[in-house]
Amino acid sequence: MPSSSAASEAPERRSRSSVPSEQRLFSLVLALVVSPFGATKRELLSSVYGYADRYRHGQPSAALEKQFERDKEQLRSLGIRIDAFEDPQDVGNNQLIRYRISKERLQFPADLRFSERELMLLRLAALAWSEGSLSAESRRAAMKLEALGAGLDVQHLGIAPRLGTAEAAAAPLQRAIDAGRVVRFAYRLPDREAPLMRRVAPLRLHRAEGRWHLVSWDLERDAARTFLLARIEGRVQQSTEAFDPELRVRADAAVEDLERLRSDRRAVLCVRRGSIAEARLLSRSGDQGDLRPGRCGSGDHVELEVGVLDLHVFAVELIGYGADVSVCEPAQLRELVVAGLRRIAEVHHAPVAPSGNELQLDARRDEGTADA
Repeated sequence: MPSSSAASEAPERRSRSSVPSEQRLFSLVLALVVSPFGATKRELLSSVYGYADRYRHGQPSAALEKQFERDKEQLRSLGIRIDAFEDPQDVGNNQLIRYRISKERLQFPADLRFSERELMLLRLAALAWSEGSLSAESRRAAMKLEALGAGLDVQHLGIAPRLGTAEAAAAPLQRAIDAGRVVRFAYRLPDREAPLMRRVAPLRLHRAEGRWHLVSWDLERDAARTFLLARIEGRVQQSTEAFDPELRVRADAAVEDLERLRSDRRAVLCVRRGSIAEARLLSRSGDQGDLRPGRCGSGDHVELEVGVLDLHVFAVELIGYGADVSVCEPAQLRELVVAGLRRIAEVHHAPVAPSGNELQLDARRDEGTADA
């Protein structure tokens, strides 16, 4: 006869096993997105809500693994791409294949627009969601993945949406775009101490490499220009002057030029395997296959080639990775990284002997700026 404790646990086990598929899929997506190094099948099955209640350590479950495969296919059918890559130390071992979802691929389409009413409703939904953004089960699963070394930041793991942008210039620029009005603003280039005044017809706000850019027609230079919002200083001044609506058709070509620039301007990097730098840069390199050391000359580093929109912005990002990344080319990017690390060393009064640009320094990532 079953004990009273076993009998009391049975209904709970049954109820936890009947997790709705939507909750299980959402928990799986969450785990795959927030783990920069990816997670193995065993880590996911033992931790993700909807799998973990049926997982028994050391006891393979064909039904559970089939469920995992079906869920992966369902996510792919919804347009969510799951990257799979082998452990470089144990190639061919299917049990050590790691899975992840790139955050960049889940961003809104660049051409998606919301009306003021839709934005208001989305903001209200975001506020309503923010208090309970993670269920207790999801947070426990995240804690398990963190304990397994998945590299999660559980303290800041809320998935409530945040609307709007950090750049103060975004809202007035969007209003000017909608109204078809000319704007003026002060713009600071990375190699100049004083900002320059620009007078432009604002055509579109475009997001690239995680940052907002203004695609515009410079009325003083009579040419297309793209500006990084983070480099706009002071207030954006909207004038009463209307710009020619025919200029709007030039926005698509300007965006294409921006993407072409990123495609043509390449950086070759040596990245430490298993580092956060590899997890973040690998998805942007376009090379998800069998990665080799290349010119890095070391089995614990891999060579990656990444498109770069702005060298100054990318240099700031690379500085944040410290010794996990060194720049092979171009020389200008390498010089920017070395100079940035030297400045940090000077601020901290740290005697640093550089080897290439791999300075052994705990450099903290700062907010970068860029200009196209």
